[in-house]
Amino acid sequence: MSQYGLRDQSCWDIPESARRISTFLEAAKFSMPPRKPSAALRAFKNDKEEIPPLARTERERVFFEFEQSLICSSEAFYRFAGLGLGEIGKANNLTGQENVILQQLMFSPKPRSVSDLSRFTNRDDISNIQYSLRKLTAAGLIEKVPGSTNRDTRYQPTAKGRKLTDELVAIRRELLIGPSSNLSDIEAQLKSAATALSLLTGLYDHMSRVLSGRV
Repeated sequence: MSQYGLRDQSCWDIPESARRISTFLEAAKFSMPPRKPSAALRAFKNDKEEIPPLARTERERVFFEFEQSLICSSEAFYRFAGLGLGEIGKANNLTGQENVILQQLMFSPKPRSVSDLSRFTNRDDISNIQYSLRKLTAAGLIEKVPGSTNRDTRYQPTAKGRKLTDELVAIRRELLIGPSSNLSDIEAQLKSAATALSLLTGLYDHMSRVLSGRV
């Protein structure tokens, strides 16, 4: 805890029991390399003068800690998603963002357009989505659906993309799904977290709309 009652937040120390994390890592049969706190975090810990602007009340503190955990878990997820693409990902400079798009197409029952993917992933950076689609197409993981027009191009996974996803499923089961059984009540916790995140997504989107109207 910091002097302001805040748990010391970092991407390698989210508010969770050290024992449970240790059990998870041991079960996964891999260890996390030691990492030194960033200069920004060290400066934050050493600051004795001022209460963090975003955490001056108890409710603000809770949101502050949640948002820091959200940032760290998001970065960790996209890093894993990118590495999960293996050699194909390396050869084609694919990132976690591209893997997310590939998986959106994988679980969709029909081919999807850029606007569909934008809605599914809650993104508004259309040009970046289009760039990711070009990278996935060049890697042979997805393809344009025959008959699509330039105004309404739709994409679907290729056999190569489906095979790579099967390999990702095996990795995910080995390193995430299996070891997570050592975390008590993990399924209930994830369901509660998903509900809370859905609610907060709506709140953040509402705030964005309000702020956009003030510009």
